[in-house]
Amino acid sequence: MKPVLWLFLVLVSLAGPAWAQERPLDWKPPLPESVPNYREQWRKIVMELSNYAKTRNPKFVILVRVGAELLVRGNREEEWDNVQDPRGVNFDKRLPVGAALRPYIKAVDGVVFNNIYCGDTAFDNKPLPDLIRDRLAEDEKLRRERLAGVIREPPAAEQGPFSNDPALEIARAAEIRRKSDLDDHKRRVLRAMGALKTFDRTILSIEDCPTQEAASQAMRLADRDHVLTFATAHDPNLDQIPANRPWHENADPIASLSQVHTWLPNLKGDKFGSREEWLQALVKTNYDALVMDVGWRGVDMFNKADIARLKLKSLGEPRLVLAEMPMGRAFDWRWYWQQGWQAGNPPFLFAVDKREPGAFITDPLSPQWLEILGKYIAGVMDLGFDGVMMDDIDTYLWFEDLMPLDR
Repeated sequence: MKPVLWLFLVLVSLAGPAWAQERPLDWKPPLPESVPNYREQWRKIVMELSNYAKTRNPKFVILVRVGAELLVRGNREEEWDNVQDPRGVNFDKRLPVGAALRPYIKAVDGVVFNNIYCGDTAFDNKPLPDLIRDRLAEDEKLRRERLAGVIREPPAAEQGPFSNDPALEIARAAEIRRKSDLDDHKRRVLRAMGALKTFDRTILSIEDCPTQEAASQAMRLADRDHVLTFATAHDPNLDQIPANRPWHENADPIASLSQVHTWLPNLKGDKFGSREEWLQALVKTNYDALVMDVGWRGVDMFNKADIARLKLKSLGEPRLVLAEMPMGRAFDWRWYWQQGWQAGNPPFLFAVDKREPGAFITDPLSPQWLEILGKYIAGVMDLGFDGVMMDDIDTYLWFEDLMPLDR
C-alpha cells in the first residue's frame, strides 16, 4: 500500500465518529426510507427496563452512561422524519429540534458523561451552568431565525498555509474535521445537560486525566458545577481502586442517589486474583456508591451475601451498590455467551467491535438481545443491587454512520 494512501486511511479512521468500526461482511446499507431510528429504539428499551425495575423497587437507580443524543431531539431525527414523511403529513406531530425527550429523561435518575473536565472533550473553565445557559440561548436564537426565514452564512473554513505534500494536506483536513466533530459533540452534551437540569436529574462524570494533579483539578471544577464526578489518572479501563481516600469522604448513611457525594466505578476485577480478593478490596473502600460488574471476569458471579457485604462502607454505614449493564455490546466472556456464537450468529451479534477483543456490537432491534437484557436486569435485582449503570448505548452513532439518510 502506498504511504500516502495508508496515511489517508489512518487519518480518516481517527477523524471519524467515536464508534467508527469496519462494516459487517457483505454489508449493504438499506434504502434511506428503510433505515431504523436507533435512537428511539434505545429510548424504548431503557424506558421498558426502567419501568420493570421501578415497578419491582421504586428506589432502584437507573443511570445511563453517555447517550447525550437520546435526551434531546437532534437534526438526525429531523432528517429521518423528513425521509419517512416527505410530504409532511405528520409535521404538526413532530417535536422541534432541541426539544427535551421528557418520557426518556423521566425514566432515568442520572446520566454519566465521559471527560467533561479532562481530555479533548473537556469544556473550558467557565462554570457549567453558564455554558449550558449560553448554549440554550444560542439554540433559541437559531430557532427564531429559522422561523423568520433567516439563513446564516456557514462559518468560514480554515485557510492555508497550503502545502504541496498530499500527506500533510490530508492530515490537516483530518484535524479540521476532528475539531469540528469535537465542537459538535460539546454542543450536544450541553443540550443534554440542560435537559437533565430542567428535570432535576443527576449529572455524573468519569474523568480519565493525564496526571493526578489534573484529576484533583477536575474534582474541584466538578464541586463548583455540582457534578458527581470520579476522576483518576491513567485508568481508562476503570479496573483500579485508588489508593487515596475518596474526595469528600464521609461516614453518613446513603439511601438514595441524591445523598451520594463520592462514587467509584470499578468495572473490572481482572487485576485481582479471585472474586474474593476483589470483593475484599471493594469492602475496604469508603465510597458512597460503587458501580461494578456482576461477577469476577464476567463468569464467577457475586451472590446475595457478597452484595450485602458491599452495601456497607468501610466505616460501617450503608451505601449504594450498582451493577454495570453493557447494552450496546456483547462479550464472549460473559455469562450469557454460548459456544459457537460469532458475528452474525445469532443475528443480534451485528459486527465485531475491533476496539476490544471478544466484543461485538449488538442490534437493539433483535428480540433475542432484548430478552438477554431483560434477564440481566432481573438477575441484578435478584442479587440485591441498588441499581444499574447502563453502558455502551451510544452504538446508535455507529449505526447512523453505517446507514446514511442522504443517498
